[in-house]
Amino acid sequence: MRSTTLLLILAYATTLVVGRPATTSTSATTAAEAPHNSGQVEIFTHCNRPGVFALTFDDGPDKFSWGLAKRLKDQGIKATFFLNGENSVNVLTDSTMTDEGEKTYLEVIKHYYDSGHEVASHTLKHINLVGLSEEQVKEQMNKQSDIIYKATGKRVRLMRPPEGVVDDVSSKVLSELGYYDIMWDVDTKDWEHKGLKAEQARIREVMDKDVANKTMGHIALEHDIHQDTVETLVPWFIQYVKQKGYEFVTVSDCIGVEPYFADTNSTIPNASG
Repeated sequence: MRSTTLLLILAYATTLVVGRPATTSTSATTAAEAPHNSGQVEIFTHCNRPGVFALTFDDGPDKFSWGLAKRLKDQGIKATFFLNGENSVNVLTDSTMTDEGEKTYLEVIKHYYDSGHEVASHTLKHINLVGLSEEQVKEQMNKQSDIIYKATGKRVRLMRPPEGVVDDVSSKVLSELGYYDIMWDVDTKDWEHKGLKAEQARIREVMDKDVANKTMGHIALEHDIHQDTVETLVPWFIQYVKQKGYEFVTVSDCIGVEPYFADTNSTIPNASG
């Protein structure tokens, strides 16, 4: 019987060693001991060095995404967007109005990429991967890979599982498909819609403990499908991070990996699902 033990990610700790975090597995192997070829997907919760900060957004694209990507670019900030194909919108069929006219959501994804941001996978339909068969996991990942490829011409290597969890089966599939599992150590919980003060408190609870030149850089979780996040939280968060002296970077820069496959034709097995 396969194990359905969840790969829950431990809270960020400043005592973690510098460098790429190792895989968290369902076995007794510790994170520091787990080999990269263990058959489980490699998981990252924070950056590999102090002084850098990765701003990430889940669940898009949506109607606020075009403007957000543009405003971040205007400020010289590169973010990473973990995308769904069929969640709040259907990327292949829906469109949205922007300050540059009506755009399809494929064009919105290309806009992320063309604006210097990083695009990544959050699965096709935002389905919890725990309990799915190998084929079901492959369908969620490969169909989403095809959508992002159609928009950008790139096959992504970064992914974030819905709800932040995988089991042994999905972890194995993700590893075989060549993905990195990107978690976070700063969770704004903006989806709770409890207001800016609550979100600020969560952020400060982690980052006010930072030790200059020692604490590893952060990966922060937000959602660009929420208007209050885009219009209220993000502007404050940017100023807060700048005041802390952090440099904004993409996730791939933050952890030291390549965000896209070099060979777009052969690196995703069974890309049709």
